[in-house]
Parts: sequence; C-alpha cells; structure tokens
Amino acid sequence: MFDKLVAKLISILPQSLQKLYYKYESIFLYIFFGALTTAVSISVQYAAIWLGAPTVVCTSVSWICAVTFAFFTNKNFVFKSVTSRKRDFFSQMISFYGARLVSYFMELVFLLVTVDYFLLDPYIMKIIAQVFILTTNYLLSRFVIFKKKRHNDTDTENKES
Repeated sequence: MFDKLVAKLISILPQSLQKLYYKYESIFLYIFFGALTTAVSISVQYAAIWLGAPTVVCTSVSWICAVTFAFFTNKNFVFKSVTSRKRDFFSQMISFYGARLVSYFMELVFLLVTVDYFLLDPYIMKIIAQVFILTTNYLLSRFVIFKKKRHNDTDTENKES
C-alpha cells in the first residue's frame, strides 16, 4: 500500500525528477523516515524534559521509542528487507539495536557535555545531535544491517538450513 502511494505521488513529478527519485530511492525514504524518527525522538525527549526527568532518563526513553520506530520503518519501507525466518528477523533486530547503541552513547555523551557541563540549551543541543546521529545511523543501516545479500550468500545459507 505504501509503495503504491509513493508511486502515485512520484508519477506526478516530471520524468527527470522521477528518475532521480528512483535512482536514490533508499536515501530519499531514509531521510523521510529519519525525519519522522527524529520527530519521535525530539517529542519524547521534550516531554521528558518538561516532566523534569534528568538528561540520562530523557535521552534513554527517547532513544528506545525512536529506535523501535526506526527499526520497523527502515526494515519495511526504506530497505525493504524481507525475512522469512524468525532467526533472520531477530538477527536484524539485534544488529539494528546494537548499531543504534553506538549512536545512543555518542548522543548521550554529547548531551551530557553540552547540557549538563556547559549548560547549553537542551532543546537546541538535541537538534544538533540528531544531525550527526542521522548520518551515522544511515551508514550503519545501509552497509551493515540491511545490506542486500549476494545470490551466492543466499544459496549457501539455504543449503545450510
């Protein structure tokens, strides 16, 4: 259903823009869903700040919500990764959360230093952190977690199952 909606919207564009979109489709979709993930992250972070939670709690709750949203949107819409076995699904999920832990600690250290030590505005620092996190996460997802398997890898894997 999502693919049909996107195809319909893209068909409205001039041919040259359609070609550009389809050539870089995963990047465009990653940016779109990355923006939504960022909105989830910032919304939850701001709500936690408003409730008076400490930086570590705000960032942790925000991270859990955003990463869960990002995993399913990246898997299903951006990289269109189909897993037929539970083992493959959970392997992707563990890899995704593991990679996101790296960016979580990057963000946490950045926010602890800028907000708690230098006393800079937590809202602005959260937005700045998101730019770096978005880039890091795309590279990890594209080239490590949801990379397309070569046919030889799939054949070997099927024989081993």
